[in-house]
Amino acid sequence: MTKESFSFSEVQSAASVDLPAPDALTARDGVKLAYRKYIPQNPKAALLFYHGGGAHSGAGYAHLGGNLQQQFDVTVYMPDLRGHGESGGPRGDAPSAKQVWADISTFVKHIRAEHPALPLILGGHSSGGGLVLNYSSQPNHESVDRYLFISPELGFRSNTARPNRTDFAKATLFPFIANAMSGGMLFGHTHAVHFNYPKELLAADKGMVASYSVNMANAVTPSAPQQQFASLDHPFGMWVGADDELLLPSMVLAFADLAINVRASSETGSIPNANHLSVLLNAHETIGAWIARQI
Repeated sequence: MTKESFSFSEVQSAASVDLPAPDALTARDGVKLAYRKYIPQNPKAALLFYHGGGAHSGAGYAHLGGNLQQQFDVTVYMPDLRGHGESGGPRGDAPSAKQVWADISTFVKHIRAEHPALPLILGGHSSGGGLVLNYSSQPNHESVDRYLFISPELGFRSNTARPNRTDFAKATLFPFIANAMSGGMLFGHTHAVHFNYPKELLAADKGMVASYSVNMANAVTPSAPQQQFASLDHPFGMWVGADDELLLPSMVLAFADLAINVRASSETGSIPNANHLSVLLNAHETIGAWIARQI
């Protein structure tokens, strides 16, 4: 990891975008799910967008939400995953992966009720993209109109990691193995993934999360990314920072070719001069233009 990696310094030093105060929905199990909403006067589409691993909706994502609102008339909902940011629940943990996916359904239903006439896009950045892919392959997931993947972390089975990188996260394997062998009965709440966020960042921002339990990690890590992409049920947009220090852009974008049924209606590409986090600063230009072509 380079000195600047994952420091958020580039994102934090960019031009300020107003951060909305959080609102909240109630999950099926009663946990408060915080979210921030960016509301244009005449919305043309709605985007439900999930943050990356250990982060939250206020950690640099205002640039994306605010600019999509102001420049492209997109209503953007940005939740904090349970156990992150302003949301309730044990930090970095969940009752099960299925509960995290059920939380997405709670938001999709809420947005559909608030904006029944708007096309709805479900997207995520980094492991938020992995979460979206996992959700898309659940038998009872709520239908959306498009998917959006920004520098998606598709997991160790995807072979998209940049060689010789210093890992952003380190995992202890035994709890995952024991959890799988026990059918999810054991070690689900054991924190087995630890992020390499700078200590200064974690101290300054209490909404950040330093580690994930097995349950939370399973929720955001695609179980079979090749097959899951091949089974996508709606078109998608997928973009990666050309200078991403975690991922090989060409390997990530190659996943689009697996989605045979929706590939012709999907768009992909790389964003110049952007790394894994700084992509949040200017992705709105590409994403907003893509959304405008969909409506």
